[in-house]
Amino acid sequence: MSEAGKVRVALVGCGYWGPKVIRAAASLPDVEVAALVDFREDLRATLGRHYPLARSTATLGEALAGGPLDAVIVATNPATHVEVAAEAIEGGCHVMVEKPLALSAADCRELGEKARAAGLVLMAGHTFRFSPLVNHVRSLIETGELGEIYSIDSQRLNLGRVRKDVDAIWNFAPHDISILNYWLGEHPRAVHCHAYDYLQPGIPDLAFLVLEYETTVAHVHISWLHPSKVRRMTVIGSGKMVVYDDVEGQIVVHDAGIDREHVDRSFPDFETFGEFRLIQRVGDMHIPRVQVAEPLALQCRHFVDCITNGTEPVTDFEDAARVVEVLEAASASHANGGALVAIPT
Repeated sequence: MSEAGKVRVALVGCGYWGPKVIRAAASLPDVEVAALVDFREDLRATLGRHYPLARSTATLGEALAGGPLDAVIVATNPATHVEVAAEAIEGGCHVMVEKPLALSAADCRELGEKARAAGLVLMAGHTFRFSPLVNHVRSLIETGELGEIYSIDSQRLNLGRVRKDVDAIWNFAPHDISILNYWLGEHPRAVHCHAYDYLQPGIPDLAFLVLEYETTVAHVHISWLHPSKVRRMTVIGSGKMVVYDDVEGQIVVHDAGIDREHVDRSFPDFETFGEFRLIQRVGDMHIPRVQVAEPLALQCRHFVDCITNGTEPVTDFEDAARVVEVLEAASASHANGGALVAIPT
């Protein structure tokens, strides 16, 4: 660390996402932005206006040679994540990598073992794991307030940003899979995936995933071809239901459902309409007050705390590998016409 006790951070990748992450990291009082790395000089120059003391280099190797670094944030093309992260680890730096950590679960684990052997922190940037709203829904599930979880429906839709380096599955679905695994405390056993490529042959921009968990089922709808931005997840429980809407910045708890003791009766079995209505329970809606905080800033705070305290991040390489296992299975399912593909346990 610097003489002032700050964590000296280098950002690799000054394109779309990198500036957002480094802004959040720089907002922390114990972080110093020491280097900006990108092969494009124009991107470095644009971002460098906000961090005039940071050295600007085309490669991470140049940044490592130019002065001491404590940590590296990787926000490059996913195909380069392993190479860049491995170079950072070999250079003695802690690393946070934008999702997905790698394009195979095996690479996630190999990279993680390198970091662990070197006594360094390796963290995957699954930002929504740090959302106060996501954590509140997790508490509702854990405490049993929602009852038995029947199903979860997730929508992550947008008009663009269309990418060429990854498809919509690998771009959007890591968020949903990470949240689902966290909420349920388990990993899916199998996945169906139907995906469609309208804009670029071989690069799906629309996909529907069905994840089969031990205790429930989850449906994930992702798309780059939707007229409005949607980031909504609905949890259907036997007791209550909850809608988490990231765009609206709120969750809504519905005291609604179908009472089990009546589901075996059809309308002719009821003597009055009032009695029939007893099978459907529609109570109050409640919007819990959840403390507002930026997930990206909380993620960076957690990364720095792990470095300072020598602890494992909650989104460590094994957690990241399990997300990637689902993505690999989803891609295999799509390649096989949506066939059910088992996920390693």
